[in-house]
Amino acid sequence: MGLRGLFFFPREYKKVFRVSVIILLSALSFGVVFGSVYVGYMDYYALEDLESGLDYFLQITDEGGQVSSAKIATNSLNTNGIFILYTVICGLAVIGLPLVVVMVAFRGALLGFTVGYLVQRLGWKGIVFSLVTIFPFSLINVLVSLFSGATAMTFSWIIIKKVFGRDQNPTPILGFLSLQLLTFLVMFLLALLEAAVVPWLFPRLLPWALKK
Repeated sequence: MGLRGLFFFPREYKKVFRVSVIILLSALSFGVVFGSVYVGYMDYYALEDLESGLDYFLQITDEGGQVSSAKIATNSLNTNGIFILYTVICGLAVIGLPLVVVMVAFRGALLGFTVGYLVQRLGWKGIVFSLVTIFPFSLINVLVSLFSGATAMTFSWIIIKKVFGRDQNPTPILGFLSLQLLTFLVMFLLALLEAAVVPWLFPRLLPWALKK
């Protein structure tokens, strides 16, 4: 029972997990809306920088250039891996619990900004480009992030109740760390998938999307 208690969350915390998911989903939605709206308030010079980035990518694809698979995998793993690491720290530290909500909102803002800019820049082609290139990876990313964050918030709530002597069950720290390791492995596989797909997909779709 003691070892089992270190791996499995008590059943009474299922409601806490569901509430945590709702909170994080709300934060994510707020971030997406904020990021997409923020595109409309960017100044001319900031938009010019983004335009030059797209134009440069179009130029190297026209010249036969390729995006580095290793760089894509590294960037993806760094971004998502650091998120999981911070989530683990926030869950263990308890006091950093609100940071989980902030991090999820920030990820939503980045996603909303990216899609909002592509739609503003490319119109209906931006919608197609986003659905084909960004949405599949982002969907997995969002689901894993919500699971990781909600697990951390649930674990923190268990710790808080133990501090005040309201929970005598074993602390499921091994289960918490195992679940977070699982989310990291999913992010690792996602990075490998991006590295395999993006270098093939982007050079074929982006020139079409940017074509007048």
